[in-house]
Amino acid sequence: MKTQVVKQTIHELVDQIEDNELLTLYLKLLEREIKKPISDSTFFATTDEDLVARAHASMNSIEKGDTRNIKDFKKDVDTWKKNRAM
Repeated sequence: MKTQVVKQTIHELVDQIEDNELLTLYLKLLEREIKKPISDSTFFATTDEDLVARAHASMNSIEKGDTRNIKDFKKDVDTWKKNRAM
């Protein structure tokens, strides 16, 4: 879908929402995305340095005990797959 069509569709949907709490959450999310420095968007970066940095961050999380149960992880991934629309 072209960017302009996506933007127009989002505008049309937002115009239909009357839930102020939901709209406020969307506003905060969008504002956070606008303010985010480009360098923060490195999750999908694939340079050797980026991959090594992510591996080190993962190892640090494991050492601190910040881990998840594999069943919970798989459940979250399955939910994400089911909910992504394309």
